[in-house]
Amino acid sequence: MKGIFYCEGFDFSNNNIGVENKIKLQIKYLKKIGDLEVVSCVFSNTLIEKIKFLLPFILSDREKKRHKLLDAIDKKTNYLYIRKPSLSNDFYKVLKRAKQINSSLYIMMEIPTYPFHSEYSGLSKIMNIKSIICEKKLKNVIDCIITYSDDKYIWGIPTLNISNCVEYCSIIPRSKNYHIKPGVIRLTCVAKFMYWHGLDRLIRGIHEYKGNRQIVLNVVGNGNEIDRLRILSQNDKNIIFHGSKTGDDLSKIFNDTDIAVDALGRHRSGVYYNSSLKGKEYSARGIPSISSVMTELDFFDNYDFYLKLPSDDSSINVNTIIEFFDRINSNYTCEEITNNIRNITYNYFDYEYGFKNKIESLLSNVFEGDVDEKK
Repeated sequence: MKGIFYCEGFDFSNNNIGVENKIKLQIKYLKKIGDLEVVSCVFSNTLIEKIKFLLPFILSDREKKRHKLLDAIDKKTNYLYIRKPSLSNDFYKVLKRAKQINSSLYIMMEIPTYPFHSEYSGLSKIMNIKSIICEKKLKNVIDCIITYSDDKYIWGIPTLNISNCVEYCSIIPRSKNYHIKPGVIRLTCVAKFMYWHGLDRLIRGIHEYKGNRQIVLNVVGNGNEIDRLRILSQNDKNIIFHGSKTGDDLSKIFNDTDIAVDALGRHRSGVYYNSSLKGKEYSARGIPSISSVMTELDFFDNYDFYLKLPSDDSSINVNTIIEFFDRINSNYTCEEITNNIRNITYNYFDYEYGFKNKIESLLSNVFEGDVDEKK
């Protein structure tokens, strides 16, 4: 089995940082299926080039360099896995040419977030027009959409529904020394904060809470929303802004976390089902989580360690979180909580099971089982 992994705009020299690390792991596990060539398109990202890419009928540096993908495709190539680029008519032409080079080429395109049009703002909204023009044609060249949503078809193309995954063996579970702190509930949210993370809802809820518990919120990361969140926090000493943290510094925060916070505002971008990467890290660390967008955990039978909150712009009701916290800790020891979460979710969210095995099964069906897996 020979494949090509195509992505663009990523710096592989970054270690363990967000999307770059995710792509490295996807490549690692696709290589377990068979031979894999990686084509990474790195382009000029100056303001002029960004404007050129937005405008129609002008070939930007990105569009020019995308054509290097065609150099890697030959008659022996079985599949092409595309980490979703910004769609344009020129990119459609590249894929159409790829099919002409190899008519049996099976093309998969990963769409990390769907729908995504509302994520464009300002001048970049022009990308919606370019994208929609391309989307209408993609069913002529794309065989399967890899999606983290629950859609069965996207743009008339059948989907393979998978989960965002992490490598459990590389994530240290919450410390065995973790213990609850009487009278205190410690929440942690890790993100590159955007308006759709909705952390403002939780900050408002903490301010509105009048009970006798101390609610601590660790805000880990930066992003476009961070300044607004600082203002909303009103210098509350229990809302702690840590900035970006990785490695031991991040583990130290998680080791003192009772509940992890996933997305609370995805409805703002029109997303009502989401498989977040940070949610999988929370699970791998063995920490209970809360979310206002539907996730895979909503479909787990008898899973006690996840709380679904309302998907709207209301303030988060802290009393609901307290009830969730008390219910878990009245039924399980701290060590049982950590171990149960990690063990239950492993077979769903580890890369071997949640990504590699699903892609391999798809390709086996397409090529009638002719998958030469490397042992």
